[in-house]
Amino acid sequence: MTGSDTPARTLRYRPVWLALGMLLIAAVVAASLLTVPGPAGAPGIDKIYHVLAYGALMGWWGMVQPRRRLAWALGLLLLGLLMEGAQSLTGYRTLDRWDAAANTVGVLLALAVLQTPLSGLLAWVDGQLADRLDTRAP
Repeated sequence: MTGSDTPARTLRYRPVWLALGMLLIAAVVAASLLTVPGPAGAPGIDKIYHVLAYGALMGWWGMVQPRRRLAWALGLLLLGLLMEGAQSLTGYRTLDRWDAAANTVGVLLALAVLQTPLSGLLAWVDGQLADRLDTRAP
């Protein structure tokens, strides 16, 4: 079975995964709007960061809320565009259409990965934690 036809599993620690997902979004927003000290590294390396950040967000939310993957994809694409626009208002960051493109690539790559058995990774971790933390007698 692939990620697209796997029945949604109930996550036992869903509130934890939701909170961590919100922290991930907050981290991406903060990283998008904070000043960047010193040289950014090799030319174009920031595009890899964009792909990784938005791919991680899409992957995370695609596992936490699999039935809302399309909504998350659209929302994250909108977030990326809004962050680029907000950067242009800071005076120390600029709007970069290639950053928005890299965000889109990250979301699309994660959507592709979510069509594989890897889409069950968080459910597996959740189950492993539930098995190990279950205090009920065997």
